[in-house]
Amino acid sequence: MTFYRTRLHTTAAVVAVGALALLTGCSSPAGGNTSDGPIDVPGASDDANAYMNELYDKAKEGGQNELVLYGPGPSSNRAMNEVFMARFPGITVIPQDQPDAQSLTKLDTEAESGNRIADIYIGGESPQAAAKPNICTPADVRTAPDDFEIETLHDGRLTYFALRYFGFVYNTDMVDAEDAPKSWHDLLDPQWKGKITVGDPTVPGGIRYILTSLMLPENEATWGEDYVAKLAEQDVQIAQSEAVVSADVASGRFPIGIGVFQGYYQSQKNKGAHLEMVFPLEDGGNYMARSAMCLIKDAPNADVAQLYINWMYSPEGQKTLAEKDNSYGWTPEAPGPAGAPPLGELKRLPFSNPDPEFNAPYFEFINEAFKK
Repeated sequence: MTFYRTRLHTTAAVVAVGALALLTGCSSPAGGNTSDGPIDVPGASDDANAYMNELYDKAKEGGQNELVLYGPGPSSNRAMNEVFMARFPGITVIPQDQPDAQSLTKLDTEAESGNRIADIYIGGESPQAAAKPNICTPADVRTAPDDFEIETLHDGRLTYFALRYFGFVYNTDMVDAEDAPKSWHDLLDPQWKGKITVGDPTVPGGIRYILTSLMLPENEATWGEDYVAKLAEQDVQIAQSEAVVSADVASGRFPIGIGVFQGYYQSQKNKGAHLEMVFPLEDGGNYMARSAMCLIKDAPNADVAQLYINWMYSPEGQKTLAEKDNSYGWTPEAPGPAGAPPLGELKRLPFSNPDPEFNAPYFEFINEAFKK
């Protein structure tokens, strides 16, 4: 991945990241567990390891050997999930990618029928499923550092666990690195008119919140409504979905894609696509989204679900987020992705605000600017 660096700014409210130790000698070469005794998760405290082993033993005794993940892109976390499966043999993670609206419909149907299939719903800033007490249940996380308060929402039914970034992607067969847009204002260059693809800003998704962040009062002087209107006038091409933007750029349909979630980009890179991403952006317009999960109430593999999120908050889980998922972890000592600046040195846009009333005027402006 190519990272374009700029002068870095310290954000006092953001946690600093540091390095964690490599997996300890008790691990197999693949990072998994090879003994028949208790599982030893590297870096975890004795109490944390005891709790994870308790959950693992309960899962095995109850015949729980799967973890079904719903969400818009859980399969993009395949490499990370392989580390989890190696650490806890006998558990198979089954991602089911589907748009949020489809996931919500299925979760509603499963709740009404009592025939639960999903164990965890993984989404972005505020998965709507967590707002419903008949769908999600609070997680019991005991593996985070002492005195660290895990951020939750919806009475604890939504648990944040990672920070993921968005950026611009470009086809390296069509655009040289030095010519690739490195700031939001670079997208207004006449050479890119009609050549930029993006997810639909008029429907729920990352780009909708990114554009909203650009219009917040504190960003009015740099971007604001005037900028968003000019971007829309660039005849941006609306992709079938945000997940398709990277694929469309990789295929050569468009040279540039914007508002691209890192997981979608990495998925194409893993396939050998001639694709690069610009992050962080030179103008400080970097957008970070909080990734969260809600554990499904009465899930068929409830103990595995609790184990998964506890492992995610362990030192190994936070390290794996950086190494395998190119994400920033959530705990104070969590490392960041290779080559990326520490969170405390990354100038970024504010997190999205999940309040519908707050977003209403911004969404209305975006709908009008990008109406089909």
